Amino acid sequence: MQEYTALAREVRERLGRVGSGLARLVQQREDDFLALGAELQDVARRVQDIAADSQKLNHIASGDTVRHILEELVAELDAMQTLCHVDEDAVDLAMLSRARELVQQLSRSIRDYARVVRTLQMLGISTRIESARLGSDGRGFSTLADDVEKLGYKIVEYSGRIMQQAKTLDALAEKAEASTREMHEMQRECAYSVFGSIRDNMDTLHEVAEGSRKASEDVRGHTADIAASMGRIIGSLQFHDIVRQQVEHVEEALADARTGLDGAPDGMADGAADDDGALAEELAVAADICALQQAQLDNARTSFSDAVSTLRRELAAIAASVRGVGQRTGGFSDESCLGEDCGGTAVLDHMERSVAEIAARMLSLAEQGERMGHVMGEVAEMVAQMSVFLEDIEDVGDEIELIALNASIRAAHTGEKGKALGVLASSIQRLSQDAGESTTALATLLREVDGVAGQLKTYATAYLDSSRVSEISGELEGLTHGLREVNGEAARLFAGVGTACAELASRVDHAVEDMGFDAQVAAGLSDAADDVGEMAGMLRERLPASARAAAARRLAAMRDRYTMEQERVLHGRVLGGGHAEAPAGGGEDGYGDNVELF
Repeated sequence: MQEYTALAREVRERLGRVGSGLARLVQQREDDFLALGAELQDVARRVQDIAADSQKLNHIASGDTVRHILEELVAELDAMQTLCHVDEDAVDLAMLSRARELVQQLSRSIRDYARVVRTLQMLGISTRIESARLGSDGRGFSTLADDVEKLGYKIVEYSGRIMQQAKTLDALAEKAEASTREMHEMQRECAYSVFGSIRDNMDTLHEVAEGSRKASEDVRGHTADIAASMGRIIGSLQFHDIVRQQVEHVEEALADARTGLDGAPDGMADGAADDDGALAEELAVAADICALQQAQLDNARTSFSDAVSTLRRELAAIAASVRGVGQRTGGFSDESCLGEDCGGTAVLDHMERSVAEIAARMLSLAEQGERMGHVMGEVAEMVAQMSVFLEDIEDVGDEIELIALNASIRAAHTGEKGKALGVLASSIQRLSQDAGESTTALATLLREVDGVAGQLKTYATAYLDSSRVSEISGELEGLTHGLREVNGEAARLFAGVGTACAELASRVDHAVEDMGFDAQVAAGLSDAADDVGEMAGMLRERLPASARAAAARRLAAMRDRYTMEQERVLHGRVLGGGHAEAPAGGGEDGYGDNVELF
């Protein structure tokens, strides 16, 4: 009896020391667990912030804003290029050439008309001579000669004016022709050179926008994966609570073993077989409890070490992923790269300069078009004045016909003596017909010149509307400014995500480096497992088989206290298959959903 009593005392003391050590082991590392949890929660918050910025970045880069701005840019550029349309057929130049050709024909017609003047002058002289020869019978012819002479002066005056206007008109048409050629050259340069450069810039902007969109989607996808991984890690932190529960269950089991030994006889008389058997049975129970708790502690140590190792690996993987995201944003967030290589800001700068250049050139074109309009207005006004002169010339033709009629009548009254005057009258009549034909030809030419002048004026005034040019220019400037703002916001977000990723990766690295408490916990659990295992071996060597069999029946009830499946499995594995059977009632294990799986 004394042997079992001393053994029970020794086991009680050792169980107490192991239990106290386990309690201190968990309590001493509680702050470490809490600090780890807080740090991981902070990491998770940072990951969520990065994910939110990535989502915002993706919305800016992939949303409707950039697409709408680019579409409006294209539409406004098309509108401006329409204003800068190049007349490849050069209709305006053809009309100007036709106007000059008509003026030249008009000049020839005026020169032909001058022959009428010379003929009139000769007829006037002849009429005056014949009138003098006839004496009193030729007095009427003297008046007729005066009329013919006056008419000749009128024709000279009117045709001279028309000739001078024709020269001025030709000079204006020549000036307009030179201006039109210059305008065409400016239009070609504007349409093919400057607009071509802008179109290239637009292509580059589309490429930059597409690259930014793809990069933002890539960043968003990776940050979403990182956030999901971080969520799983936070969820897996329950391993601390699970290990703590396992250790607490071991403490309770060891306390139960001590309680059984505390209640055993301690000072009974030697030879008391019943008391001796009861103490042996309690020691056998303690041996089984120690063996079972050794397995539980080994399992807790392995599970804990594996969980922390997995946590380290996952955090290291997250740090690598975060760095990868940072690298993906680098090409878009580094301001030094927002130049010619990346194309973003440099293209916008070039585009703004091109828009300003186009606006300046087109305003110049508009001003030149307005000047051409004024020139064509002068042309039209001059043709109108020439038309007035044409009316005077037509009046002269009527007067010639009247003089011819008077000459015929007077020649008839003079009889044979006025025969020569009859010849003169016939000549005046023929001259009247020639004058009428020349007048008709001049009228036709002047009307055609007037028509061409009107078309040229309409064409010139419709070249460019300077107000519309200014309006489109302002809209283009506003759109490029809006695109610059979007580009700047995207660049800031890229930079922010990159910086946040760099800081987060360093934070995770620091968390992994500081995560060394698992070695101390594992060592403490290992030492405790060795102690209880040694006690189990020692007790089983010194106790009879009968005591161990009785103890096994008592330990079957301990299985019902476990809240984790792994504990029940280990219980059955250590104490034998019979102890691993599912208890009756309440599902397969009798605990319903009250199970935490590790």
